[in-house]
Amino acid sequence: MRIKGGDPSALRRRNLATMLGRMYGQGAQTVTELARSTGLSRPTCEEGVIELVAQGWATEVAPPDPTAARQPGRPAKRYEFNAQAGRVLGVDVGAHKILVTVADLRGKVTSVRRTEVDPALAAKERLAAMGDAVTACLAASAPSADRNPLLAAVIASPGIIDAEGRVLLSNVLPEWTGLNLAEELARILGPGSVDGPIRAENDMRLAALAEQWKGVAAGVPDLVYIHAGHRMGAAVIIDGKPYRGRRGAAGEIGTLGLLDWGNSYRRLLSYVPDSTTGDATLRVFTDLRDGNDRARELVDRFARDLATGVAVMSMTLDPSLVVVGGGISRAGDDITAPVRRHLTDLCLFPPDVEASSLGDESVALGAVRHGLQQVEERLFGLIPSST
Repeated sequence: MRIKGGDPSALRRRNLATMLGRMYGQGAQTVTELARSTGLSRPTCEEGVIELVAQGWATEVAPPDPTAARQPGRPAKRYEFNAQAGRVLGVDVGAHKILVTVADLRGKVTSVRRTEVDPALAAKERLAAMGDAVTACLAASAPSADRNPLLAAVIASPGIIDAEGRVLLSNVLPEWTGLNLAEELARILGPGSVDGPIRAENDMRLAALAEQWKGVAAGVPDLVYIHAGHRMGAAVIIDGKPYRGRRGAAGEIGTLGLLDWGNSYRRLLSYVPDSTTGDATLRVFTDLRDGNDRARELVDRFARDLATGVAVMSMTLDPSLVVVGGGISRAGDDITAPVRRHLTDLCLFPPDVEASSLGDESVALGAVRHGLQQVEERLFGLIPSST
């Protein structure tokens, strides 16, 4: 997947990428506007937009003012990035569900498939269920794979995943350990089906990326994401990109005994013995709002333990924002307020703390965004865009 040029020179391709980058980041442009914003000559821009339209990367659009076409003289043609020039696939494979999302090159979701699965499902059966969901989702997202090629595919899953897509360790899905998920997804999609990269990444890391893209951290370049629920963990976004560390284990502090996050969450659930996780968390926060002292004590202790881990990461990274995700995020300010309060006693510069707004679709959305980042890097190279 690349911009083609009749003239094979690097300068020619760079000029085309520059023009397309402006359309991608700034919307529809006239040739005059492109010349002004890129610094390229008008003849270069005129030839460039013709070539980009011919290749399918750009389209001519109607004037923004419908009356302009009826005014004396011909209105200037406007060109915009063609979001339908390709698709991106995001796959979230967890213990209880498989969520597949396909989006266009602007990130607009065109198809979603959700499949509930048994946590005890063997790896072979889980991969088969994933394959069925992926096939159905892709078929529903575009009438023609030729006109809407798949330009990137990303699979997200619990565990430590290396840069090649191999699961080094997964406590949630033990049978996943040793599997190369990027290769498994490539096998499911078939040879030549993706004109671009196929990646695998940790699910919490991609949930953090989704928050930075479409959630409460939209536009925030640096953030710490805390997943608080049945699983406890963290992820880091630096300069708009997930930080992996040497082996893909960055943020894996959820099982650190010194923090005691796991026991702290179980104490919170003990408020309603023998209930489901969702019922217990709902009840404890409902009773907290009703003034129940025991509920307040349990929530405050959990918030204090959570804040201890947040403080360690915040004083190391000094992020702009901390986002609390996972099942506990549904409590909103009832959990973020006490965490903020404890952070004032623990941090030199306490970060702001917000609850996630994306729910359990965040991982699949993050996978889509990660795929779009791969497309942007390949399509525009070093050309900056404002998106």
